Amino acid sequence: MMPAKWSFFKISALSLALSLGACNSALSQGPIDVPVVSSAEISPPAASQLETPTAFTPPPLSASTPAIVIEPPAVIPTPTYPPASVGVSQEELAIFSPGPGSMVLSPISLHGYGGPSLNNMVELRLIGEDGRIISRGKTVLYSYPGRPGLFYGQIPFTSPALAEEAWLQVRSFGDRYGLLKHLTTVPITLLTSGEARITTSLHGPEKITIFTPPEGSAVQGPRIFIQGAAWTDGGGTLSVEILDLRGTVIATAEVEIDAPKAGALGTFQLDLELPLDISQWVRIAVFEHGGEIPGVTHYSSVQIWLWR
Repeated sequence: MMPAKWSFFKISALSLALSLGACNSALSQGPIDVPVVSSAEISPPAASQLETPTAFTPPPLSASTPAIVIEPPAVIPTPTYPPASVGVSQEELAIFSPGPGSMVLSPISLHGYGGPSLNNMVELRLIGEDGRIISRGKTVLYSYPGRPGLFYGQIPFTSPALAEEAWLQVRSFGDRYGLLKHLTTVPITLLTSGEARITTSLHGPEKITIFTPPEGSAVQGPRIFIQGAAWTDGGGTLSVEILDLRGTVIATAEVEIDAPKAGALGTFQLDLELPLDISQWVRIAVFEHGGEIPGVTHYSSVQIWLWR
């Protein structure tokens, strides 16, 4: 009788022989057919089976959250005109650029609107803080003769100071005898170095308007009744002059503006008597004097036929 140990080895050898025989039998039968599935039989999953992405929710703000600072744009100052309590027309001569308070380098490029003026030309002047004329020149009005229009120009300058207060002026002249007709002024700062800062201005109301007598009218002398409306930058006093056709002053006066407060639009009137030997054309001028810089800052006038 065989021992138990040899019986175990015999059984294990018999099992290994049967397994090898089965493998050889399967390999002898050839390749195994694998079923092929076409792409038409593959369908996408239903929408209900797809996972819907959740929206991103930012974390709450805390002291450690970095701050985003958005600086507001620089505000360019523009002139604020007083509301009109009486009917006044637009400014006869208006400088659009540079506007009040501009800091400019040489040469100054300007443009504006106004007229009419003699030979369709206006005069440009630059006045220093001591009243000296730094630069002057003329430019053309882009309009038909006798009509207002746009004007453009460049004014070079030199200044002994690093920065100097100045007046930029535009002047027009009468068509009949070439006397000064209108003048407007913009306060600016002249720079010899640095960066220019240019503001712009609107076409605002006329600062000094003469209602009576109107332009080109005939008035019996020797008394003239003058009435109008004005607003000033400083005090409420205006100067009045009557000039003959040669530009000779034949009468002067001062008149107060009747306004609710300083700088507000008000009215003025005066009755002026002047020596009159012959009937003639005269120009009535009403103007405002400057403050720190000596000179006239605004000038309005009308031309009339004064007869005896």
